[in-house]
Amino acid sequence: MVENSSKPQPLERLTIWPHRSLSPKGFAIVIGLLAGLLFTIGLGFFLAGAWPVIGFLGLELLIVWGAFKLNYRAAKVRETIETTTETLKVEHRDEHGNAAVSEFPVGWLRVQLSPPTAPAPSARYRQRVILSSHGVETEIGAFLHPIEKAKLRHEIDGMVARSRSARDRAAQG
Repeated sequence: MVENSSKPQPLERLTIWPHRSLSPKGFAIVIGLLAGLLFTIGLGFFLAGAWPVIGFLGLELLIVWGAFKLNYRAAKVRETIETTTETLKVEHRDEHGNAAVSEFPVGWLRVQLSPPTAPAPSARYRQRVILSSHGVETEIGAFLHPIEKAKLRHEIDGMVARSRSARDRAAQG
């Protein structure tokens, strides 16, 4: 038996995530070079009779390694934006894999960039891409650079326009 689902099929899907420029191989190279440098420094201190310094150098390496690991874990954040002829759905997955879903009707959806122009580099407030409808709003792309946020807003506007156009064509035909 085949069940006929009235759930609209996705028209477009966009997935965004934070950029990390250092690959795992690059990370291994950086940690290897740092370990070699710290070993050389530690050997010098050991030969000079200041052997307790070696423990602090090891602690330094451990802190740098831990900072990189935390940074890579934060990079696991994903946001998937999906449109149908009726809705725009945002699925936010945090670094632990937990998902939060927001759904908006495309007919009433507003996509805003706040503030509308990129802030000066000296300004400490952040620019936000906000989706809102019927008093409910959600921010997307919080981890993106302001230039990327303006492009994201433009892309989401295009997705919503294409979704509305597909809905109108389906209603006419």
